[in-house]
Amino acid sequence: MNPQASALDKFLEQHAVESEGDVLIFRAILGDYLRRLDGHSMLCQQTYKPEADALVKLGFKVVADPDAPCGLCIVFATKHKEETLYHMARAVSLLSEGGTLVVAAANDLGAPSLEKRCAELLGGVRAFSKHKCRVFCGTKETARLGQALLASWLSAGELQPIPGTDLVSRPGVFSWNRIDPGSRLLAEYLPDDLTGRGADLGAGYGYLSRMLLARTRSVAELHLFEAEWKALEAARRNLAAFAHGVQLHFHWHDVTAGLPTDRLDFVVMNPPFHTGREAEPGLGQAFIRAALASLKPGGRLYVVANRHLPYEKLVRTYAEHEKTLAEAGGYKVMEVRK
Repeated sequence: MNPQASALDKFLEQHAVESEGDVLIFRAILGDYLRRLDGHSMLCQQTYKPEADALVKLGFKVVADPDAPCGLCIVFATKHKEETLYHMARAVSLLSEGGTLVVAAANDLGAPSLEKRCAELLGGVRAFSKHKCRVFCGTKETARLGQALLASWLSAGELQPIPGTDLVSRPGVFSWNRIDPGSRLLAEYLPDDLTGRGADLGAGYGYLSRMLLARTRSVAELHLFEAEWKALEAARRNLAAFAHGVQLHFHWHDVTAGLPTDRLDFVVMNPPFHTGREAEPGLGQAFIRAALASLKPGGRLYVVANRHLPYEKLVRTYAEHEKTLAEAGGYKVMEVRK
């Protein structure tokens, strides 16, 4: 079980947290803590598709961007400090007067710093430690709120320009404030003769799709698949200028579950290879299987990966043709023909 969820469960077991309104949970995840909230009207905010699907499967109501008032708001910290502060600020904005904010943060996600910032925002918090995490909570009293902090954190979590580009992104998205070097390398080796129907798997905020469409005018239809809703929101903005010349389809979708489209002429991707801090080569392998299953015979796959990841053997079980186009900076770019 997620240690933050376990710490929150223990906190709720030992501390009574009353709520006169609905309960809202930012970056909600599965855990025993949920049963302690039985009897309350509950809304889960989750923008990562696998986590959202897991909650929906158990009957919870899930939204990407809540706007309903609540009496109790729970925030789970993420690896993006700016995103966590944004969720704390959104939570306080939605809390009714006298409502309670509870934050669960792992120590290695900066729990002590987040606790201090939360105390500055609310005018004080009480804290609890368990499972190498901290759970801290406070009450919304408008007269004590750090209004400047609130405004600053809200602004910092919204869509904003990526420095040195005309693209936008936001905290919570992979490589949110820079161009990922692997994607940049792949973009250099994308051919200019791609045509027909294609897909970008794990599309992020749309960088590869944008570079592809800027290079060729022969693409008729492009599907972007992305598990993080916040990234897909940015991709819509970043590709708006191309919408008149190509059919664009944006899918909030877990690629590892397979694709709902087939007979594609080409696929491009920079697949993920970890969910937390540990490498998971199986993620990239699942992306490759999904890509090759969706391509029509003769279709092409262009993929960038860390040089050490063992994708070649898998590729050769499907491919008519496979070659490495480039190796640089610890990455490799592969071209695969089904």
